[in-house]
Amino acid sequence: MAQPFATSYNQELLMDRRTLLTLLACLALNTPMIANCGEASQPGIVFHVDSDQKMNRVLRQIARHQSGNPNIAARVILIAEGVRPAMDGAVDTNGGDYSAQMEQLLMSGVRIFACENTLTSFNLNRDNLALGIETVPSGVAELGRLQVNEGWGYIKL
Repeated sequence: MAQPFATSYNQELLMDRRTLLTLLACLALNTPMIANCGEASQPGIVFHVDSDQKMNRVLRQIARHQSGNPNIAARVILIAEGVRPAMDGAVDTNGGDYSAQMEQLLMSGVRIFACENTLTSFNLNRDNLALGIETVPSGVAELGRLQVNEGWGYIKL
């Protein structure tokens, strides 16, 4: 009997968390003070992440960039093994939830994208991603487009 209650309670907590994140994201998108939400009018920095090794360090470095440069738009493109931490429920080797760190980045205005080609190669789709993670058809193509066509800076982590 305890198991159904625990499962139901956990599902309610997850639903409450997603609802709160959705509301906060809507508020952030409607607040003119947040300069880098939505489509950026000026070039920014795009981070290329293709490994899940040292992902906690990678996410901290992106957070440091965002903290030091809040008016510079930032995007993260996850390719290959880099998409694994963006999966709903993904945890690090210590059992920490990657989505908590990614949610902080999202709330600071960083946009995080997973490569659809990679998802397909792993037999996954956008429904498997944590809340707030967007997709692009090809991560490599998006990196090239942002650099050449939009003038974005590039950092490989």
